Amino acid sequence: MRKLYLAGTGNVSKNLLSLISNLNSDIKIMGIENSRGQLFSEESLSMADINNFMKSPQDYRKSVNISKMDFDIYVDMRTASKNGERERDDYITLMKNGKHIVTANKSGLANFFPEIGKASSEFDKKLYFEATVAGGLPVFSLTRSSFPSFTVNSFTGVVNLTSNFIMKKVNDGMNLEEAKRKAMEEGVAETDMTDDLDGTDSARKAVIIANSLFHKPMRLKDLKYSGIDENNIKKNEMLLAKISMNKEFSVESRVFTLNSEDPFLKLAPMGMACSIGFKERNPVYISEDMDGPLETAGGVLSDILSV
Repeated sequence: MRKLYLAGTGNVSKNLLSLISNLNSDIKIMGIENSRGQLFSEESLSMADINNFMKSPQDYRKSVNISKMDFDIYVDMRTASKNGERERDDYITLMKNGKHIVTANKSGLANFFPEIGKASSEFDKKLYFEATVAGGLPVFSLTRSSFPSFTVNSFTGVVNLTSNFIMKKVNDGMNLEEAKRKAMEEGVAETDMTDDLDGTDSARKAVIIANSLFHKPMRLKDLKYSGIDENNIKKNEMLLAKISMNKEFSVESRVFTLNSEDPFLKLAPMGMACSIGFKERNPVYISEDMDGPLETAGGVLSDILSV
């Protein structure tokens, strides 16, 4: 039996609820919250309960300390805080009180991975974060389950959908403002896409990868990164996260110029991809033509089922 508490009620959460409702499993949803309200049941919530909450969350006041509630897994799908302190404090407190963490929220791990990882070990609680880096691509679960005896020594990935969608559209003839509007119309960008365009989102993901796959303790503030603007959107260029320890350890998150035959350039406009290299064997390349809330929710559900 898996008892969940869901934090956040955006598109990823809605898709997760749909996936869970179609799954013949032992999952129970004990509680749900967003910035406006909170709903919890000692017996578990029905989908009707959850739908009513979604319609009028302001009718359900936040009144319960969740660390004392009866559930097993805290599922974080909230909008990320800027500095990650809220997420750090929540995760550590929850793990101290016996809860596992599954998160699609990047900010805490990008800024405080060493502290959060230490708490996971200290309190013997699972910390899974598949959906933080590449949406629906199975980066961490793949290396954990399929390549446990191999040493990762490189990672290159298209990990920010918004920026690369915009770059492709500009190269197809749109100006930057037109491409940004198109990204919002297609649902691949928020109204405020600052973190995407200035490179912060990709950099956060690079830091999470460095900590998890390369076991190098670092934080977002340790990484010098850049994003996209009118001056660096050119043919055969993409914003990538790139980590390597073939000679010495390096982490980069910036626009790279690629060979015209590079498989990353052949991605669909809404695609994501990464190449993972290993010390002992040939690299693995994984990609998807479409990434969105459903695919991200699939990554979250995979983590839940792994706990």
